[in-house]
Amino acid sequence: MNDRAEKIVPAFSRSDQITLIQVARLRVLNPRTRNPYFFSQLVESIASVGLKRPITVAHGGHDAEGEWHEVLCGQGRLEALKALGETVIPCCIVGADEIDRYLITLTENLARRRHSTEELLNGLQVLRAKGYTTEEIAKKTNLDDGYVHGVLQLLEKGEQRLIQAVETRVMPLWLAVEVARAPTEEVQAAMVAAYESKTLTGDQLLRVRRLLSKREASGKKIHGRAVPREKPTPQKLLRTYKNEVRRQKMVVQNATLQEQRLLMITSALKRFLGDEHFRTLLRAEGVTDIPEAVALRIPPELMP
Repeated sequence: MNDRAEKIVPAFSRSDQITLIQVARLRVLNPRTRNPYFFSQLVESIASVGLKRPITVAHGGHDAEGEWHEVLCGQGRLEALKALGETVIPCCIVGADEIDRYLITLTENLARRRHSTEELLNGLQVLRAKGYTTEEIAKKTNLDDGYVHGVLQLLEKGEQRLIQAVETRVMPLWLAVEVARAPTEEVQAAMVAAYESKTLTGDQLLRVRRLLSKREASGKKIHGRAVPREKPTPQKLLRTYKNEVRRQKMVVQNATLQEQRLLMITSALKRFLGDEHFRTLLRAEGVTDIPEAVALRIPPELMP
């Protein structure tokens, strides 16, 4: 079993013995399509170095030809071995009931780095419907807690506009989750329109959403009066983004200017403090301390 599957398969009874099972007696419970390029690499790897991990299976049942097993983890390895002409497969058998077997394959699919949006949405819905909490789902799928929470909120709140945008590939899922956190539906619609028209990129929309949410929480006021709320549009969001970028640039410029002034003051003081007569004058005048920001940049032996 691979490392990722080890994280998501619960502690079922499992035999350490490797059993050889006929290919014809193995069935894939939850099959999925594979990228031809990566599959060819897997076939080449197994052909050159052999099978590194056995296939994980569970008892499936009996038919006229005898016992058969369901493949839980290792569909790709199974198909690669079949492509190489193997008729018996090394397997590790675990004990799990029908529901648990389905959940194992489902969570393994979700934990893959490359999963489709439809797989993710449907899979998380199934796990939530079975009573799993956000934290449990995140642990099983090896996804971030916040991300899982956002996706579930997207589904549970019926954000049909955003779900449709994701399904039609107008907007990536991670961005739809962020847009769903916007303070109002009008802002959501404007963000979708801004992204679709390429007025703003995903990262820019993320910054705008955070700024608008912060304003909504604190209340945007001028001279103590609330500012009338305008209907958001892609152009207004763009203006908000540009204003924020301009503000941050000014902050950086101001910090750079202050740093330069501090360096100038430090350099001058170092030169003055290198003169014993100047230090004597400071002591005579009772000047024994220097601002901390400057003192940290001056060698201790030069301090008055």
